[in-house]
Amino acid sequence: MAEKVKKKKVVDSGSAKGQQITMLLVILAICVLWTIMSPFFLTVDNFVTVVHTMCVTTVAGYAMTICLINGGVDLSLGFTICLSGITTAMVVYDFYGKKDSTGSIAIALLVGIGTGILVGLINGIVVAKFGLPPYLSTLAMQMVLRGLAYLLPGLGPVYLSTSTPFREIAQTRFGDVFPITLIYVIVFGLVLWFFMRKTVLGRRFYAIGSNTEAARLSGINVANTRICAYIVTSMMASVAGILQAARTNCGSQANGVGMEGDATVAAVIGGTSMGGGHGSLFGCIIGGLFMTLLKNGMNLLKINANWQFVLIGIFLIVSVIIDQIRREREMNKIDQ
Repeated sequence: MAEKVKKKKVVDSGSAKGQQITMLLVILAICVLWTIMSPFFLTVDNFVTVVHTMCVTTVAGYAMTICLINGGVDLSLGFTICLSGITTAMVVYDFYGKKDSTGSIAIALLVGIGTGILVGLINGIVVAKFGLPPYLSTLAMQMVLRGLAYLLPGLGPVYLSTSTPFREIAQTRFGDVFPITLIYVIVFGLVLWFFMRKTVLGRRFYAIGSNTEAARLSGINVANTRICAYIVTSMMASVAGILQAARTNCGSQANGVGMEGDATVAAVIGGTSMGGGHGSLFGCIIGGLFMTLLKNGMNLLKINANWQFVLIGIFLIVSVIIDQIRREREMNKIDQ
């Protein structure tokens, strides 16, 4: 049995690395294609735009990766991003100018992250304690968050003054070229890698995703661990929402819409299994970069946004099919 588990890890690692190398080559080909087709692709301003967008997509991908590793899924992730950005912007709007600006920004960040934690806690309890399927429960939560996103700010976006320091969270550049958001991608990735690989709770996420019954028999509290997984997932989604709000300098109902699809594609393309128990945060960066470059090039070429949704949907279907084929091959190799 131990030999099979060890062999499975080797197969998983080799398969994921092969997929990541392939995606890096695809990304290189996309860069060459967009460079040929648009004179605006290789510019400093576009580089900054790509990094900003990649940051939000990748952080959202981190969130979905954790959820998938644990054997779950979160269809409410997009509107968690949206609502967290709105609640953060609402606090910045209400407090800035009335209190110390630093304090108000700190409170706003706590409120935004707290929004994500609350959503994750509810998702986790409904899935783990009441036994509802993740697809159904998080879809219901998506509808709830969609309504709150319009009701809380008064049916419209929350626009912030350009004088608020809140925008500096995402719009700061080093040397007028390198956005601070690039640092966020690296730092959050390293922190989450350490959490998932080096802590007991993180390793339990993998164990439950790999084999729930075996994890239960080994003494792991499956329900509480799943609740923690959904909390971490939604907390990271709220971080993505805050970064998106700081980047656009507003809390908008449009921020984060459909992001659960982008995050899932980024995670699965990067080597995370839809079946749970296996995932790569480094691969998620590759997937996030792929999704960002794809959409960026289509925007530069002024391709209709609706066609972009069609293409992303196709990529989601293809990525799930590829994951299914990969898992079947891995199982066949283990049985041999």
